[in-house]
Amino acid sequence: MSLRALVLDCDCAAGLETIQSLGRHGVLVHASSTKPDCLATHSRYVASFLAQPSNSEELAAFIVALDGEHHYDLIVPSTEVSLLAMLSPSMPSDVYRRAVLAPAESIRTALNKEASIQLASSLGLPVPPSTIVSAESPLPSSFPVVLKPIHSKQASREGTRDFRVTIARDAAQWRSALLNDYASVTVQQQQYIKGRGVGVELLLADGEPVWHFVHERLHEYPLTGGGSSYRRSIAPDARLVELATKLMRALRWHGVAMVEFKMAPDGTPYFVEINPRLWGSLALAIDSGIDFPAGLLAVATGTAVPPQPKYRVRFRTRNFGRDSEWMKANLRADHSDPLLHTRPHLKSFAEYLLPLTLNESWDFFDPRDFGVTAQSIAQVFRKNFGTLFRAVASRAEKALLTRSQARYVQHLRLRPPQSVLVLCHGNICRSPFSAALLKRLAPDLRVASAGFYPKDNRSSPDFMQRAAREFSVDLSGHRSQRVTAEIVAEYDLVVIMDRRNYRHLKQEFPAALSKTVFLGMLDTPPHLETADPYDLPYDEAVAVCAELEGATSNLAGLLGKSAIPVAEHAAAVR
Repeated sequence: MSLRALVLDCDCAAGLETIQSLGRHGVLVHASSTKPDCLATHSRYVASFLAQPSNSEELAAFIVALDGEHHYDLIVPSTEVSLLAMLSPSMPSDVYRRAVLAPAESIRTALNKEASIQLASSLGLPVPPSTIVSAESPLPSSFPVVLKPIHSKQASREGTRDFRVTIARDAAQWRSALLNDYASVTVQQQQYIKGRGVGVELLLADGEPVWHFVHERLHEYPLTGGGSSYRRSIAPDARLVELATKLMRALRWHGVAMVEFKMAPDGTPYFVEINPRLWGSLALAIDSGIDFPAGLLAVATGTAVPPQPKYRVRFRTRNFGRDSEWMKANLRADHSDPLLHTRPHLKSFAEYLLPLTLNESWDFFDPRDFGVTAQSIAQVFRKNFGTLFRAVASRAEKALLTRSQARYVQHLRLRPPQSVLVLCHGNICRSPFSAALLKRLAPDLRVASAGFYPKDNRSSPDFMQRAAREFSVDLSGHRSQRVTAEIVAEYDLVVIMDRRNYRHLKQEFPAALSKTVFLGMLDTPPHLETADPYDLPYDEAVAVCAELEGATSNLAGLLGKSAIPVAEHAAAVR
């Protein structure tokens, strides 16, 4: 009977590489993801694809139920999301063991940037000067500084929220990040270390090192620093391997991990953080000669793990999709900016010829699994070369909608609605803010809000509640609702925020289009798109609220509350 494995979060690079590695070893692979159209669904090695819950506790129950049915030999949490689910108190010990994971306390230390840097410092590893800060802390003595939440992900009932690292160039950026973007989390401040990123990847069994691999980043995306889109293997520097091993031994590590360093110009290897799972550049280790997923399988099944393999040095791998974004960013970037990891244009383009020398491969490339490679290339071409055609179609749609919307705005005063439904995607930011304002400006008007996101009863994010309070709008008691045909039918006027809302409305409730207006068409000057502040920095979210306030006030004016000249608005449209 074939060995069985469950690969969670298979939409990420590490997950897909793990599927291909295990598949090549004859393992029957079940894969799960919250994204039903991910690349893994095109892999011949996936025996069964499963829809994965986004909520951590639901995911834990999902894992236990699947294992109860299939009795997996190996379970692979490919990202921090599924790793956090494995730490659930409800996770049975035998399921946890087959995921080849370190003690839960050690994983929590590795996931906590402050705890891990304190441990590294106590063991004598070079670390950047670090401290915990808040908006009330004294300003740094010099800039730039690195600000990073001590946990890069925050789980909630709605799912997991990601927090990005910020390189604060000045006091204004530093204060804004702490006041707004990181207001609800503990933040670590580090001295900015200029240098190249180096990773030491390890497989350990009960605290003892089994395999090691070392690589350096060539392209980091975003350019300010991030995951690698292009990298190469380097000789195993004895000092780096010793430092990484010392750290993971102290954690009694079991399984895989990557210890990240920043190599300063003077050669000092500053410890940055621990990635306590398989990493995004896993393809490089596998293609260079160290198959970490196969090593995990051996540990999980009690099979003897071969001794440290030799691997190819100066071999390169590229994530074609991610690297195409790096190339575009590198072309647009200011190469004189010392905080950006840019490279010469000509050299970067010339390196695309390296596969011809057989000294470079691309992530996910497997001649026996060519459907994944073909699909990944097709995605890049659709994204980049389809832009022109999408732009032409978008401009045509925009022109038609703008003209029809301008006519509709002019007729609003002639047939004022008695009820208004305000829609946006999630019904937690724009639509509740605008609906609350409209209720205040037009108390006799029946007003409600809803969204297209398929989950009800979500609250507005903390940053949006703070931004709304600057306009005397209280969103603390708001809870989202999913729009339905019955709700749409109840209201005389439907207000939407952007063309994404328009397309959803057209697909689900086409009859409502005849009574629909874009809120931005009531702004000055009129426009179709009102940005979603959900992923925006706080200052930009406040700017969106100001735009919503102006347009909503103008809408109230058209309905006879604080009149705006319709002719003036129509002239602005023209």
